[in-house]
Parts: sequence; structure tokens; C-alpha cells
Amino acid sequence: MPTRLAALGAAVLFAVSGCSGPADEAATIVTPSAPAEDLAELPAASAGGACILWDYDFIEQTIGIRFAVAAADQIEDTSTCVVQTMSAAWPDLALSVVETTTANATIFLDTRMPAKATKLTGLGRAGYRVNAKASGGHGPTVEIGWLSEAKQLQTLRFTFAKDATAADVKGMNTKLLELAKALSTTNG
Repeated sequence: MPTRLAALGAAVLFAVSGCSGPADEAATIVTPSAPAEDLAELPAASAGGACILWDYDFIEQTIGIRFAVAAADQIEDTSTCVVQTMSAAWPDLALSVVETTTANATIFLDTRMPAKATKLTGLGRAGYRVNAKASGGHGPTVEIGWLSEAKQLQTLRFTFAKDATAADVKGMNTKLLELAKALSTTNG
């Protein structure tokens, strides 16, 4: 995330300062070779996990926002990916994929769909969308979850920056659904 570069810089600073001996009393100053904006952008897929399913251009073409950093994780059969811009913690976009499930559409809607969610049609075997109000330091969220034709549980969540408007959220509902349809896995 944006703090990744700061953490890397701190690690380098600690490593360099730890290497100086008592005879070297001068302070060591570490300067980056290039500003963060000039660093090469690694593909989102290079983060692994669910990030292998998309790239920054694909996301930008679908929802209209350019992300530049990605982080992923995998625990047992669940892969995740979060992408962010370089300039702020929000907006961010998260994808979670559970490799396989025995749930059918009825079970998915009864057990996985949040209470205030809206059922979606035309997305996998069953799907929902839920919008949540701003909380903490971020703006509202749009979440779409679905049971894919390949019997995977997939969830997309877009978190806005604090200054998002109701019109922004309404527009993202449509855009995020298009992204979910593009990501939805099939049997074939």
C-alpha cells in the first residue's frame, strides 16, 4: 500500500544505521534514487493471490479508477487481493475468492447475503450487492458477493475516500457489477 514505500525506506535506514561502527560518528542520510511517482509500476498480478485475476488497466477500463499498488494473501482455500492508489489509503478495491464450495444458490443467499443486501440477477448462480455508509477514516463502500458458476465464492468491495457523494456510490454500483461479471468464473 502507500505505506509500503515508507516501510521499505525505514528498513533501509535502519539497516544502514545498524552497519556503522563506533568509529563512524557521522550520520548516514539515505535518499531515494527516484520519487515514488517515478518508480516502475509492478503489475498487480505480481502480488500473487487473487491479484493474478486482474491488472490495473483492466480495472481502470471497467470502473474508471487507476490503482498502482497491490497486496495479496492466501489462507487455505481463500485468496485475496487489495489494490490502492499511491496517493492515499482510499479508494481501495478488494477481491476475495474461495476456491470451491458445496453451497447452492439457496444456501448462499440464506447464509452469505448480508441482511440489508439486494439480490442481483445475471451474476453467477446467485449474487448480492450491499452499500454501507462511511465509517472510520473512509467513505462509503459497495460490496458485491456471488456464487459463481464454477462454485466459487467471490466478493468485490470498493471503499471510497471520505469525500464520496451519493452519485459516486450509485455510479460505482453499476461499474462494480460489470467488473464482477468480468471476473466471475464459469465451469467451462
